Amino acid sequence: MDSLYVKLFVVALLGGTGVMGKTNVFDRKMLDYIYNSTYDRSHIIANWTGWGNSSSTSDPCLDKWHGIACVEEGSVHYVSEINLPSHELFSLPEDIQGMKYLTTLIVSENDIKRSGFPMGVFAMQTLEHLDISNMYVLNLTLPTKLEMPKLRDFYGSRSRINGLFPISWDTPNLENLVLNDNELIGYLPSDLGKSINLKQLFLQNNKLYRNFPPEYGNLHQLVNLSLVQSFQSQYRGLCSSIPSTWETMFSLEYISICTFGHLPDYIGNSWQQLREFIIVGGEYVGNISESLCNLNLLERLDFSYCQFIGEIPGCIFSIPNLVYLDLSHNDLSGPIPDAIGNAKNLGHLSLASNHLNGSLPNSIGQLSSLTSISLEDNSLIGEIPSEFDALRSNGHSLTVYLSYNMISSIGSGLEQFFTYVYGDYYGNPFQCPLPTYVRSATCSMCNTGAKHNSCEECVSAGCGWCSYGPNCVEGTHQGPDNRYTCPEDYWSFQTCRQG
Repeated sequence: MDSLYVKLFVVALLGGTGVMGKTNVFDRKMLDYIYNSTYDRSHIIANWTGWGNSSSTSDPCLDKWHGIACVEEGSVHYVSEINLPSHELFSLPEDIQGMKYLTTLIVSENDIKRSGFPMGVFAMQTLEHLDISNMYVLNLTLPTKLEMPKLRDFYGSRSRINGLFPISWDTPNLENLVLNDNELIGYLPSDLGKSINLKQLFLQNNKLYRNFPPEYGNLHQLVNLSLVQSFQSQYRGLCSSIPSTWETMFSLEYISICTFGHLPDYIGNSWQQLREFIIVGGEYVGNISESLCNLNLLERLDFSYCQFIGEIPGCIFSIPNLVYLDLSHNDLSGPIPDAIGNAKNLGHLSLASNHLNGSLPNSIGQLSSLTSISLEDNSLIGEIPSEFDALRSNGHSLTVYLSYNMISSIGSGLEQFFTYVYGDYYGNPFQCPLPTYVRSATCSMCNTGAKHNSCEECVSAGCGWCSYGPNCVEGTHQGPDNRYTCPEDYWSFQTCRQG
């Protein structure tokens, strides 16, 4: 019984007198400031009671106030976590750096502006988790040098963070750096290569430039890498050849970059964990490497607008987990490989705007997971195979784009396919008459693909070839702007004219 009385006395001492066991005075003062920096105290921080009342028995640590966690040192409690996202905060205390046990500061999605954000946060030696993301009015400039030895997570996306990207990074324990969709300028510092525990590096949609640092090859644990810049379409920006030292990024699962030159052959053998490979705005010399076919975990491959040449490696379609393939808007040539039918999990396929020729492979009908296929603006010939009918029975909604090729006929047994599958087939020289069930297509008497050099020749061929712009008015020798002019850029197949 004596021990029980002792315990009761200690509890009374800690909770009742305010002398021992309570939150230390400085941390309590910092929380007072935060409370007074919210727009709606009663709603936002409902259980923070006793504010401004020094005689109140309510204590942030002992009473476990919302968003607050503490640690005990001796007989005193110190605030270790402030976790207040979306709490209508408009300012943080200038002296917050003095909270010597604070490891977590999460204030994302608040209304804090530059004037209300203390720069001392970036000098806190104890801070491990910092989240200032989605604060659209923050308008903050980072210090040029970050010395935060315990920092593991830095989230700051979409907060109008601007100015030069920090040059010096003394952050040996950094695991997640997420600063995408801001207004940062400058170049990637080689110092980040020292943060060997880094797992996520998201810097897309800023205004960074120069080359990829070779030192990032030290980031053996890096899983996600995204560096595509918001002005990539106008300037080269952060676009470079992939350094040879990056071969040791063995843990990569997602990469989205602008790059040019040759794809390193090591990718297929070293980046074996890769699931998504996206190149934006690249300028390549050469073919798509067959080494990519070794990426057995790859799910998404997007090499659109990259100026690749040569034929499509057939082995690409044997990657077992591939669900998304976009090779559109390149300079690829040759036939579509028959091996395309091996891509059983492929849902989206785009090979549009290349120089592909030959006929449509019958094996396309074996793509049992397909929901979208875009093959428009190529030089494909022949017929739409009867095997396409199998695509409509896959249980998925399906869109098919085959416009502006040289396809001239339609295989048998496709009435249900054209009835239930949305498609675009305009700009092909289909033989007249077209079956009544074929929509989004026109036939043409000019089904040889012959090029016409003048409006007069165009009309005399009886094909109704030109009908808009500085070309022939259909059925006449007259052009709206220039008589007898049919620029090649405007050649297109229009309505069927029997004659």
